[in-house]
Amino acid sequence: MQRLLRRLLQTSAIICAISGGALWFFGGMNTGPSQWTEKDPNPVLTLSSTETHQRFVVRPGIRFLAGTLAVSALLALASVPFSAAGKPDSHRPRSPVEPKQE
Repeated sequence: MQRLLRRLLQTSAIICAISGGALWFFGGMNTGPSQWTEKDPNPVLTLSSTETHQRFVVRPGIRFLAGTLAVSALLALASVPFSAAGKPDSHRPRSPVEPKQE
């Protein structure tokens, strides 16, 4: 059970890191803050026009990438306590082998 939980945490950490990196990479690799709306100027009017409309865009920024990598690191660190639970204690000295009695 503990091995399954450890493997689940490690797998979810890898999926989180890959999906966050892929979304950031294919979303435009924006190195500034995340941008969710964009104001487009009206091309018919002059350049000094203030009339704009907002449209939905997804441009995840560097903070988004850092956040997803931090979450995946926390998931990976959460699996550490479960890694030593199933292993025998190798730091304890072994007892000497008792001689066979005839």
